[in-house]
Amino acid sequence: MTEARPYSFNPELKIWVTPSHDGIAYSDGDAVEHRLLAALRQCRDVSGTSEELLPHITDWPSEYHLSPVRHNLLRPFLFKPTDRILELGCGCGAITRYFGETGATIVSVEGSYRRAEIAAERCRDRPNVAIYCDNLADFRTEEKFDYVTLIGVLEYAPLFIESDDPIGACLAHALSFLKEDGVLILAIENKLGLKYFNGCSEDHTGVPYFGINGLYDAGTPVTFGRRELEARLRAAGFADLAFYYPFPDYKLPNLILAEDAFARDDFRPADLLYRAFSRDYGGGTDRAFHESLAWQSLARNRLMPGLANSFLVLARKESPADGSHPGWLARLYSTERVPFYATETAFLPVGASIAVAKRHLFHHMSASIQANGPCFRHRLPPHAPYISGRLYVTELQPIMARGGGVAEVARWAAPWVERLAAMAQPGPDHTMVLPGECLDAIPSNFVRDVTGALVEIDDEWRSELPVLLAWVLIRGLVNALSACPCSPNLASLTFREVVSGVLASLGQNLSDADYRAAVALEETLHDTVYGLRRHGASLAELLDGPLRSFTSPPTYAEEIIALRREIARVKATVSWQITKPLRAFWNVLRSLLPSDSAKR
Repeated sequence: MTEARPYSFNPELKIWVTPSHDGIAYSDGDAVEHRLLAALRQCRDVSGTSEELLPHITDWPSEYHLSPVRHNLLRPFLFKPTDRILELGCGCGAITRYFGETGATIVSVEGSYRRAEIAAERCRDRPNVAIYCDNLADFRTEEKFDYVTLIGVLEYAPLFIESDDPIGACLAHALSFLKEDGVLILAIENKLGLKYFNGCSEDHTGVPYFGINGLYDAGTPVTFGRRELEARLRAAGFADLAFYYPFPDYKLPNLILAEDAFARDDFRPADLLYRAFSRDYGGGTDRAFHESLAWQSLARNRLMPGLANSFLVLARKESPADGSHPGWLARLYSTERVPFYATETAFLPVGASIAVAKRHLFHHMSASIQANGPCFRHRLPPHAPYISGRLYVTELQPIMARGGGVAEVARWAAPWVERLAAMAQPGPDHTMVLPGECLDAIPSNFVRDVTGALVEIDDEWRSELPVLLAWVLIRGLVNALSACPCSPNLASLTFREVVSGVLASLGQNLSDADYRAAVALEETLHDTVYGLRRHGASLAELLDGPLRSFTSPPTYAEEIIALRREIARVKATVSWQITKPLRAFWNVLRSLLPSDSAKR
């Protein structure tokens, strides 16, 4: 039995402390952490659905510690009030807060006094949460737990654990606190994650290709590839390993894929990543390729698991009697919305088929849904069969990457536009309108099935009134184009120019009034759905701005093409042509002058 260390409660900091611990130096910076603590103290609501905390998300550290998206990592798993959970390395309490709201008994350990104080403040109204300030390697208790977590912690073991094998020591220490049927929850970056091959800096060192080149040493954090991590876990005594894959990474995931998602030919996990965007937390913007396209190729060759940006592992000493299969393939979250509309979409294997099930994440708020919005209604569709086929919007991505122009985009859009136009009826002021249930009939909500037909999916949003055909067409094309690489042949155009050109070639000539109406309706819808959580440019700003991708910065090739086009544009100007003789004269004169080396 492990002998417990002497801890006493500090009422000022609201944490448990031990005299032998001096605190560790890990920090996001004094200014950041003082700001976090002040924000939590001034907010009455510090829960996972708090609207008060959102204005305090102003940079990456505050987003990491306060964003409700953090909680998506653990939403697929059921934690009961009877569970006892030990969180090793709780940081500023983002995950602690989620655990606390499950009703389980939580013991969280954090080595930094200030971060432990921030975590305690985040959980101040959760009597089931206790925060201990201690080095996780020194923490002792006689208790055994149903779950022990190492979320974003194992990689720092070389910095805070004195051992010839700090990784092994950390895993063994975590194992010592588990019940016989307990589960270790481990989340960590993949050193071979696709974003690192795409030029993103390594999350801990800030150096591109650091992990890929295997440059970790005793003075740096360390991450692992899939096989390396599996070997380390098995060597530590974990015989049963269930790997999950959070996207874009474990820090701010909106999609969790289970291992079984990659084993079925009738399921297309890469389609769920059509808007995937891996952030470079070091601030870099250089990219070599478009990840959404790369995921499609990797999925076809079943290489996605080994190149996922992060791993989430549930590890046990022995295999459970009922097996380790979770009973689902993927879970997709929409927590960027106001809590009233936040949903989970689960893809569930049902015999030889797959079912799609949606649910409200916050059931206690779902009763208020009908009171929000002047005419828009949120309706969760019943369980529906998964349509095996290709997500329609993903067909546009390679067209744009190949340099497609307005004509090529129009050929892709034609079946969708024709489908909507056939349903349209004359409305007021000589406008064409669609039934209210067509509000969300945009390309990202269609699948081209095995017969080649377009099948609508995810019928979640409706309008009580007929909706303008022009609005659905505009919002559908902007949504699709912004999820694609920017075609070099369209790079000089605005979104509005591309949308107008595509629709005009398909017989849909839009007026300025159509655009004004679409902008107003889109603003109302976004205010309803996202509230304080909305971010980025408005539809009006997008339409007047240059065509660009919102899922990836420009690649090296696109930047070179853009530079060449700009050089060609400058050379074609009148001023360039007028000054051409002067440049030629200067070049001749310069060739006749002695060089600097000759003067010396």
